[in-house]
Amino acid sequence: MSFTACRTLALMVALPLLAAQPASAEEDKPVSFSGEATFVTDYRFRGVSLSNRDPAVQAGLEMETKPGIYVGLWGSSIAEFNGATTEIDLYGGWRGSFGAISTDIGIIAYLYPGGVDTNIYELYGSVSGTVGPAELTVGLNIAPNQGNLDRSSRYLYFGSAFGIPDTPVTIKGNLGFERGGLVADETGRTTKKTDWLIGADFAFEPLTVGVAYIGNDLPRRFQGVQPLSTPIPGQRANAFAKNTIVVSLSIGF
Repeated sequence: MSFTACRTLALMVALPLLAAQPASAEEDKPVSFSGEATFVTDYRFRGVSLSNRDPAVQAGLEMETKPGIYVGLWGSSIAEFNGATTEIDLYGGWRGSFGAISTDIGIIAYLYPGGVDTNIYELYGSVSGTVGPAELTVGLNIAPNQGNLDRSSRYLYFGSAFGIPDTPVTIKGNLGFERGGLVADETGRTTKKTDWLIGADFAFEPLTVGVAYIGNDLPRRFQGVQPLSTPIPGQRANAFAKNTIVVSLSIGF
């Protein structure tokens, strides 16, 4: 996870585009910085809206060293969550390559300033490679037992990205399977979820426009999903997890 409503997917989508670029003086520096600012019509995290299906603004900044060690900061507006209206993610890890295989491992803290009993910590790892014209990724995020979870949580996902030659278009997709405390509502009856994303990005440097159809298989009776485990007053059950089309507008720097 790094820069977007599906931050891990965003990094995976960027890999084939970066791989096609020639080496530059910037890449030879021992330390480099990158970032982006994004507007989304709905902040979706693993298929579920964390903005109550309203628009959100997001921004991120990352520093990476030549050995592959990196640290980053990412933030987004969210629906009110136990007193918090902002999500701040702090993360760090290592990226490296072994032949045609790229790896990424690290730890991320999801922080909600002003919230009570809200912060969550995860370990993550992924492996990416090219198969024909497509970049494929498989990854796993694990949230161990901690104060805000009554059980551990695991998120396994499969992603793909295909850049259409001689066009600014990249087709992307993601399929995720989540089990454990991050999917449990206040009843504890639902502890698993499958989510999906299919869409396309249109890159016009430094601007990228994205369109994606995002959904999940949570039951209609489901009342909440972490970090929105408490139903929003007046909100219908599962309304925030309803399948939808999300449009994004990003500026990289």
